[in-house]
Amino acid sequence: MPVRGQPKAAAPLPTEPSLPSRFTEIRAILEGRLASGSLTNVIGLVKDCRLPTATNGPDFKCTLILKDLSIEDDNDGIEFNIFRSEADMPQVAAADVVLLTRVKVQEYRSNLSLIAHATTSIRTYTASKIPRLPDTAQVALAPAPKRDSYVPNREENHYVSYFYHKVNKDDVPDEHTFRARAEQSLNVKEKFSELKDVRDGRFYDLIVQVVKEPYDSGSGNLTLYVSDYTENLNFFHKTWDGLEGPGLGGGDPFGYTSHGASTLKDWAGPYGKMSIQITCYEPHASIIRSEVTSGLWVQLRNVQIKYGRDGQFLEGFMREDRGVAGAKISVDVLEVTDRDTIDPRLLKAIGRCRDYHKKKKEQIKKIKAAEAAGQKRKASLSLEQGTRPPNTNDRRRLKRATQEQKQRGRDASEQPRLDVNDQVQCEVHPAPLSTIESILEPKLWETIVEGKKTFLAVPFICAKYRSRVRIVDFFPPSLENFACSRKQTCYDGLNDNEDSSDNSSSSSSNDIAARSAPRVWEWRFALQVEDPAPPETTERKNRKQDPRPRLWVLVDNTEAECLTSLTATDLRQDQKTLELLRERMAILWGNLEDRKTKAAAWRQEREEARNAANDEKRRRRLGDAAHLRLERPPLESSDAEDDAGDDEPLSNKPFACCIRQYGIYDKQREGAEWVRCFGLFGTKISIY
Repeated sequence: MPVRGQPKAAAPLPTEPSLPSRFTEIRAILEGRLASGSLTNVIGLVKDCRLPTATNGPDFKCTLILKDLSIEDDNDGIEFNIFRSEADMPQVAAADVVLLTRVKVQEYRSNLSLIAHATTSIRTYTASKIPRLPDTAQVALAPAPKRDSYVPNREENHYVSYFYHKVNKDDVPDEHTFRARAEQSLNVKEKFSELKDVRDGRFYDLIVQVVKEPYDSGSGNLTLYVSDYTENLNFFHKTWDGLEGPGLGGGDPFGYTSHGASTLKDWAGPYGKMSIQITCYEPHASIIRSEVTSGLWVQLRNVQIKYGRDGQFLEGFMREDRGVAGAKISVDVLEVTDRDTIDPRLLKAIGRCRDYHKKKKEQIKKIKAAEAAGQKRKASLSLEQGTRPPNTNDRRRLKRATQEQKQRGRDASEQPRLDVNDQVQCEVHPAPLSTIESILEPKLWETIVEGKKTFLAVPFICAKYRSRVRIVDFFPPSLENFACSRKQTCYDGLNDNEDSSDNSSSSSSNDIAARSAPRVWEWRFALQVEDPAPPETTERKNRKQDPRPRLWVLVDNTEAECLTSLTATDLRQDQKTLELLRERMAILWGNLEDRKTKAAAWRQEREEARNAANDEKRRRRLGDAAHLRLERPPLESSDAEDDAGDDEPLSNKPFACCIRQYGIYDKQREGAEWVRCFGLFGTKISIY
């Protein structure tokens, strides 16, 4: 009989435990039972390793080959690809066990594998230290980098001990062989090259975009025109409006000037010496006919570069590789929308493609304007009003605002500790706590005007804050609309993606690819937040009845994945994900959704009573107008907090979060101007 006050003993664990319920067998992944792009958890034994190698981006790449009990009798395992800094790479040896959380399933070259996601955690158990049951493997858990923050629980440590001593290790090499193979993986000859660097008589691996529909050139061969948007002086020169010429001066790198008389039918670019003709033989020609169209990005391996029949321009040739048994296919269509799997070299090429089309659009505008007007476009932007020196009242008002801003910052640091929601975590941020009121204060820039120091208000600043807030509203009003869909484009992998108007000048090949692209779902919603308690500033002491300051924070796809640990889907069809989202957001906002639902019903009843005498046409017009008002988050409204008709108080705790301030250039506003915006980042709901 247990003594009162002593902790209750933990329940005994089974001697032959099953795989923990949150984890997936490797066989289920290899058989395609999980959709490509989905996140899962895996426990596997390391049977091979390719050591970290530098990529063309900031990260290194490392590959582990894993097996578990579901495939222990198979010769092959599953690849786990890791793109990280070298310091964050896991250190593994033969037969070590790795516990992976939130790894992404990917399909590459028709093979299913795993890849580390931004939120993936990798924990390693040293093989030589893993004890037999009933002892757990916790003693064998190796230290991990800060980003691998997941801590395995008792059940998982127990299973690792069972799994390690149960799995067949006959196909796992000894430590010496394992290390020798790993070192050998670094001795791979690099054949990749950008088109600007290819030379006559050599073989290269290329990452390029198909810029013209492939066509048969006779004798079963196929002709391909490709570009990676770099320039090679030994390529054929293609000029604007279909005119071709032998070569132009350095002042026209895109080939817009008409030099030459022959035409190239249906050529959509790129112009200049940026594209190369490649003649493809079997078996590559058949694959290209069935899978490759204009606008796609492809990887071509072992392409021979040499001068064509006329001896003037470089061309490419892809022939059958006779050095292997059977036909070796050297053409791969590349996935361009998933940043976790995209090759950094492809990412650079896509960036050059975007820059080319943007510059092309600008040059075409200038050429057409010069032809129409016969002179350069005039630009007269007056800055006189914006540079008017401030008068005495302006300086006094700005000085007072500066003093009040400093006082609010001091008050925020002196606020007593609140009963915060401990189920919500945020990044460790060096900045002190900021109130919403202080974040919303106009930001001042110190400068010199006519020899005098003064302060000017700026529309926004780029800054990050740490704050404690409570949620009083969210947008869209329905959780089903928290995820939206769009068509994938080849520019999705770029961080500095331009808006659609800048990309509208893309070639016809890109337009064809865009029309046939699949749709992808992304999180996109906003939360309205306020201070948990109004700070006692001088102004607020004199205006006790003023509402608390509030602001809207946008939660984009990446930050929403971090916040909810969910991947966006069609929430109108995926009821399971919708319910998980509802449960996790309730941790943040308590009964806010219920209050909004009741408030909306109360407003509808009030509106129906008020308009009972109106005809159907008027009611439909009002309904349409109300729908149009939902295009953006409302600036002031907070249905759940402010509307009448419900006496139930809002029951949510304040929580710690990180907020960033940034600006967007709003071209839709009259005169176009910079608009201050806020976004949530580095905040996560704990669910384990």
